[in-house]
Amino acid sequence: MNVEWWLVRHGLTAWNTERRYQGHSDPPLLPGEASGLTELRRELEGVNFAAVYASDLRRCLETLAWARPDLLDKVHIDPRLREMNFGQWEGQTYEMLKDDERYRAWIDDPQAITPPGGESWQAFQSRVSEVCRDLLERSGAVKGTVSGPLSWASDQPAEPLSLGLAPQPSASAQEPLRLLIVTHGGVMSLLCSLLQPGLGFWDTHVGPGGIQRLYFQGQEESEGGKGS
Repeated sequence: MNVEWWLVRHGLTAWNTERRYQGHSDPPLLPGEASGLTELRRELEGVNFAAVYASDLRRCLETLAWARPDLLDKVHIDPRLREMNFGQWEGQTYEMLKDDERYRAWIDDPQAITPPGGESWQAFQSRVSEVCRDLLERSGAVKGTVSGPLSWASDQPAEPLSLGLAPQPSASAQEPLRLLIVTHGGVMSLLCSLLQPGLGFWDTHVGPGGIQRLYFQGQEESEGGKGS
């Protein structure tokens, strides 16, 4: 059986509109349709998900509650899906920080500079790599329906609220096993770059309320290969 990960970026907060770094800070979504989730609700309506995962920050949980409230009772909350911790820069904007030498060095080389009181690139990459490995394992374990290795493909880097075309199923194909993962832009970019060699962190662009779908094809072992 094929597997799909539906990576969803949380909806709009006031800090998004003000272009403030959010990181581990926990502002709520803007109320109602101002959260920018109307299209997401339509995209997710009626879609079956075998498992649901979300960052523990309220903007992600509120996104799930707004778009698919029926899934709240099955969500697995995982703090490893949080955005990078920007430390003392959280709540600040580029205009407020642009004269800070350390900030400007971080903009030029975020892998070498750590925000004051924040998270190093290596720590961020380590925890996202860990949750990525766990999700891959769970993709094969959910209901025990996937056997054999998984090969990976993706939508093209998505514009906000834009979905690429899914692989075309054959007439006899089973419905894919889908995981819904509600998280943050930085986590989504890092997951995609970890899974596709040659894809850079900055190559994936998904706006608030947007979706990036990842496709994994389960490859059944041939009869001749069994026991070899």
